Amino acid sequence: MWHGFSVRWAAAIAGICALLPGCATHPPVNTALAPLPESITSFGAVTADGWLYAFGGHKGERHDYSVEMVSGSFHRLRLSDGRAWETLPSSTPGQGLALVARDHYIYRVGGMAARNHEGAKQDLYSLSLVQRFDARRQLWEDVAPLPAPRSSHDAVVIGNKLYVAGGWQMMGAKTKPVWPSNALTLDLAHPQSGWKEFPQPFRRRALALAALDSRVFCIGGMDSNDEPTLAVDIYDTSGGTWTKGPDLPQGTFKGFGCSATAQNGRIYVTTMKGDLLRLSLDTRGWEMVGRLEHPRIAHRLVTAGTSQLIALGGEDGEEDKVPGLELLTPSASPLPVGKTTSMTTQTAITTQP
Repeated sequence: MWHGFSVRWAAAIAGICALLPGCATHPPVNTALAPLPESITSFGAVTADGWLYAFGGHKGERHDYSVEMVSGSFHRLRLSDGRAWETLPSSTPGQGLALVARDHYIYRVGGMAARNHEGAKQDLYSLSLVQRFDARRQLWEDVAPLPAPRSSHDAVVIGNKLYVAGGWQMMGAKTKPVWPSNALTLDLAHPQSGWKEFPQPFRRRALALAALDSRVFCIGGMDSNDEPTLAVDIYDTSGGTWTKGPDLPQGTFKGFGCSATAQNGRIYVTTMKGDLLRLSLDTRGWEMVGRLEHPRIAHRLVTAGTSQLIALGGEDGEEDKVPGLELLTPSASPLPVGKTTSMTTQTAITTQP
């Protein structure tokens, strides 16, 4: 219902706004956005300076991994036009990675790649690789690598600090994955100083991160018992403490393979259930502010301008890829879907890294 509203009225609203002095400061987002150049899951995506960037991902069927099926392609789409993706310089293939933006750089963090070719026994390795793409010079540069390989994690930027949480370390077919118990941070103003580790009170992968003020929200995922979870953990970067947030609402696959982003001081999440969720103002519950036409997992949710969002990529839960982009306008009449009466502060297990 809300998705239809956004497609029909976004252009009209933008047109009216353009006639009012001082109303619009950003070019409107085209309501007809070109599908991804590749049908992918578990990729990185971020918007910056009016562009939507997408890197890497898995091109094959679910759990069918090979060198040939891991992408190293890099593309971007100008949101004000939205008709054609621009091909950018590719880099080391990876999936289960994070993509974030800071200044004129796009950072890709970690990920996983197969070393086996198609038809051979799967041999999967996480990556410690961290790179940044200089959007002005159109080239990739290496940045301080992760202390240990990591994939199926997520990342956010607060100020000059890059934060990474969750994920696991895959070390080939003969070794069980290692679930890290530490989160990471890197000062992007001084990356040569290297990464700093600090404890995280969970072991989860396929989760989503979003940043609000000084807080990092670690949302959903799958735990070290291979169980999907609705859990939300919040790290306060100013005080170095963890708190529990409100669980996500129940739904198919719970919070596994969800995606999240922050816009205008609010956090938004999409899960396989298909609802566009927003954290309530008191941060104690969730409210529904929209609905995906094509519910998906292993996708990305990103901002589109100042008032809309885009869900892209992923699969529909039945192993079919979803290459199309959905432009979403959060409803002005949210529906509450979950409320937590209290928030529990966990023991302060670290000081600010």
